[in-house]
Amino acid sequence: MRILLANQDLTGQVTAAQSGTTIANVIQANYGEAEIINLPFDGKLSQIVQALHSWNGGDLVKFNYYGPAWETRQDDYLMTNLDYQKTAVIDASAFSNPELSQHYDNHDLFHASSYGLGQLILDAVTNEAQEIVLLQGATGMVDGGLGLLQALGAVVADESGDSIPVGENPLINFGQIDLAKATDLLAKVKFTILTADPTVFSGHQSSIVKSGEQLGLTKEQVVRLDVRAGSFNRMMRNAIGYDLSQMAGTGAGGGIAGALVCLNGELVADPFAWLFDKMKLAHFLEDFDATILTTAGIHQDFLNSYLGHLALLCNEAHLPTGLLTLQRDLPVSELNLPAVSTMLLAPNANWQNNQDHAEIKPEVADLILSLENTSQEMMKLLVPRII
Repeated sequence: MRILLANQDLTGQVTAAQSGTTIANVIQANYGEAEIINLPFDGKLSQIVQALHSWNGGDLVKFNYYGPAWETRQDDYLMTNLDYQKTAVIDASAFSNPELSQHYDNHDLFHASSYGLGQLILDAVTNEAQEIVLLQGATGMVDGGLGLLQALGAVVADESGDSIPVGENPLINFGQIDLAKATDLLAKVKFTILTADPTVFSGHQSSIVKSGEQLGLTKEQVVRLDVRAGSFNRMMRNAIGYDLSQMAGTGAGGGIAGALVCLNGELVADPFAWLFDKMKLAHFLEDFDATILTTAGIHQDFLNSYLGHLALLCNEAHLPTGLLTLQRDLPVSELNLPAVSTMLLAPNANWQNNQDHAEIKPEVADLILSLENTSQEMMKLLVPRII
């Protein structure tokens, strides 16, 4: 009997990994012959690189580059084979995210450049990546990705035609751009941007405006960046026919996604659906007898989530599947997954009597006990369907 486990964090204190270990121990104790496989993903975009390395193999490539404020940084990106192609997977949140941005003052935030992220991409190209996948979550960047384009060979100039030097936010004084060298560099490389950010590149509702306000930039600074982003967008619309102010997702990363779209990058708004397709997960599920999934809640957007996509695949494969959750406000009729059985994790008021969890905080021990008990009940439900 082969069982696949896939989990998301139940709470801030009970992680996906803890849930997986707890359920695996229960199954092993009651069904010693069972082979248990834990899917290493937890539904977070920033965790995909490490999880994919664990699952799919490949090399974590260390690389030194410049951070947003021109500080020296070192990070890893993954070089692996996906769908028979040499693929580089880069987590942009390691370069810039809201938490890292808290360490910068107003000057650094306004003048920050995505040049270093372009250096990472350039290194992946040098290492002969056939496809480059950028994981783009929340960011602290507001340069419209122009610094990244500079690193890839684009020439960015002001309105007078004078080149804007690297190390500066090129959007501040943007006037014109020549993408010829960058386009040639990536001509044989497929570029994919995974992001759930629906914002656009320019305009009052753009990511650059919203990010600038959230970062605490002055109104004058935000307006200047917005005006320059509009100029870049008009230039791209005239040159290549892309209106970034109308394309959802192009605002991701403070415009980084939009800049890469101008180099024929493909935006993917459903990262885990894309990932499962690349991993050939539907085919992989054929070797399993059952699946158990755990998530904090089953809400209206569940089917668009990491575990929602996995539940759909399990249902299509007619694979007996248990779904354990703390909350459910999506009716079973709307879930419409006949192969998936759902159970709520009920509170366990007698956690104090269990010495196995005496060292754990009460609320955590209570939840782990509930997970143990509920997973036992779920296995009782699933095993007859397997046989």
